[in-house]
Amino acid sequence: MKRIIAPMLFTFIGLLAGCGDKDVPFVIDSEEITRYVREDGVARELFRNSGLINPTPYTLPIDGATYYDSLISVRRTIEVFLVPLKILGPNGDSVNNDPDRIYVDHGYLGRVREGLAQVEDRFTVHITRVYSDTTKHDTTVIALTRYGFFLKLGADTRPYVGWVLWGFNGAGTRSPYVGISLHGSAGTSFRGDLALYPDEPLSSASSIPRVPYIRLAEIDTVVAGSRLLITTNKASDTLPTWQLISDYGEGGAFTRPLVRYNAIDFVDSLSYQTPTSNPRLYNLVMLQMLFGHSPLQRTCLVVPYRR
Repeated sequence: MKRIIAPMLFTFIGLLAGCGDKDVPFVIDSEEITRYVREDGVARELFRNSGLINPTPYTLPIDGATYYDSLISVRRTIEVFLVPLKILGPNGDSVNNDPDRIYVDHGYLGRVREGLAQVEDRFTVHITRVYSDTTKHDTTVIALTRYGFFLKLGADTRPYVGWVLWGFNGAGTRSPYVGISLHGSAGTSFRGDLALYPDEPLSSASSIPRVPYIRLAEIDTVVAGSRLLITTNKASDTLPTWQLISDYGEGGAFTRPLVRYNAIDFVDSLSYQTPTSNPRLYNLVMLQMLFGHSPLQRTCLVVPYRR
């Protein structure tokens, strides 16, 4: 009888040990930040890729065609940049683990870790050009890159192991072809180019790219139902560009070209009424810059605002 009980006892202990191993969480910060971008309500608004490309017809001064954009597909990639908690040498030893490189003093927030998420959406778009006597079809890919600046403000037991979206960048790291300014009829005025992003990561570690950002709490407010005027100013017409604006108005999602402002050289503008009923706290104006002729090339950015 003893010979039977002993093996059963060891088997039972082994099963308990196995169960214990499965209950131990293994945290990967980059995966939690990626999940944050995909799941958190605010992040989903700032990184949305719906409603940016829509089939509203528009015209351009380069020809007499009417353009229709139709979204075929969108492919998203997310890359996360962090300062590792431990840097291992060739022998498995921890090296260069200076706390001043890992944690950064953010004033009243204390010494915290920084993280950066690069979110790229590649829109495959079918373009139909309707002329008076013919119709032409093209396909292009429009790349939109946005950044989320994260701080680890909570313990691992908190949602997303304590990481919080603190800042946003919708313009990238290079100046666009035009200067961009926005003016709301309720008195709001702010920039839409790199001047919108006054802050940078404080970490001295090379693993955190120097991407400027604006704190979410400092994003300007555009009152729902008010008018929004967007103005672009080109330095010259050496490289001709035409701008398209995408946003939501009273009639829903739209795309419209900017028009020459009071016949002033190099200045274009567009004014429209924002929706009175707007369920989103954070909204995006998408600006496409079109240049060249054959083929017509496109680059784009987004400008965030709050309601």
